[in-house]
Amino acid sequence: MLAWLNSIGRALVAQPHLARVLKDVLANARFQALAAAVIGRTSVTPIELLSSFLALATASLFLLSLLPKARLVCWGWWYFCASRDKTTQKATDSDFNYSKAQRKTVIFIRHGESEWNQVFNKGHVLSRPFKLVWALIKEAFMIFEPDSLFIDSPLSTKGQQQAWELLTFLSSQPEGFQDGRLPSLPCSELDQADIVSIMRGDVGESIVVSSILRRSISTGMLALSTRLLKTNPKTDQIQLMTSLQEISRNVDTLSLTPARMTPQVPLKESKMKQMGDLMSYFYKTRLSIMNNKGNKTLKMKAKHRQIEFTTWLFKQNKADAIIVSGHSLWFREFFKSYLPKGSSHEAKTTKMANAGVVAFDFYKGEGDVLRIKPESIQVIYIGFEGKARKNKVA
Repeated sequence: MLAWLNSIGRALVAQPHLARVLKDVLANARFQALAAAVIGRTSVTPIELLSSFLALATASLFLLSLLPKARLVCWGWWYFCASRDKTTQKATDSDFNYSKAQRKTVIFIRHGESEWNQVFNKGHVLSRPFKLVWALIKEAFMIFEPDSLFIDSPLSTKGQQQAWELLTFLSSQPEGFQDGRLPSLPCSELDQADIVSIMRGDVGESIVVSSILRRSISTGMLALSTRLLKTNPKTDQIQLMTSLQEISRNVDTLSLTPARMTPQVPLKESKMKQMGDLMSYFYKTRLSIMNNKGNKTLKMKAKHRQIEFTTWLFKQNKADAIIVSGHSLWFREFFKSYLPKGSSHEAKTTKMANAGVVAFDFYKGEGDVLRIKPESIQVIYIGFEGKARKNKVA
């Protein structure tokens, strides 16, 4: 190895520009003092200096390769450059008979604001470089920890608060189905209280699923914590699904958790006032990892994840509703793919707001054609970003 590094060093030293740089370094008084302290002499040849640097760099790369997070960072860079994740199903305007189609009630919950959102998308543009530097400093202290602000970005403090506010809203709503209606009815025939009762686990049979990314998992846990506290941990678990992983090439959409493994609660969330111990407990006991296939691959485009999820969805024959904790782009692209092509519903163009909840009826017709009935889309909490802004103004 040393002979190989020396040969590379000799080839590089022969380059005039590099040779001049090395000469300046070797003539520097501080470098000579450092050399005297380390090797006992001030005279160092250019080849010795360059070979030592190459050896140190090689050793550093080898040590980093032993760290799962370092390997994930390398994969993240490659994924960013090579990914074409935004390939989705194409919407159609083909004839569709809703009365003869299979139906599922689906409830989308968007995660709260993440640390990634807080650094790159929030606040005045001039403040973002300073926030980025501070975030990088904090990230450096996590190098040996199974945690990160950027990779699999967790909830920010504001995101935790948004999930808490959703929990408060769900807990404060009246009981649904007071007139004897059944939870198996189409979403279009249910009101807000009915949908909330299903989400709380008060009535009917429902399944909670989540993206494998921690901000999605934590939002679902926080918002549905009253449900998780009263239901059986063995029969009512949040099912983690790679198919729900966010659509983007950014590293915040990559998971820290390997396939068939349980994610670790983010450190910041484990220390939440009043909820920290509960979050840690939920992470250990209320997650099903059967459908956690690990990170999306280059071949697993959004289109393939949509197909995988919808195939699974229509196999859940006993469930009255599927509650999905997930991401804004995934949800928006889902609406774009399965609403009629001619529909102008805002769900196709506008992201759901952080911690927003939207319910709808999803159908599977002849020839396995899939369709969202536009009239069935119902905002349960906040809804889409435009409405969120209006609500804040009001």
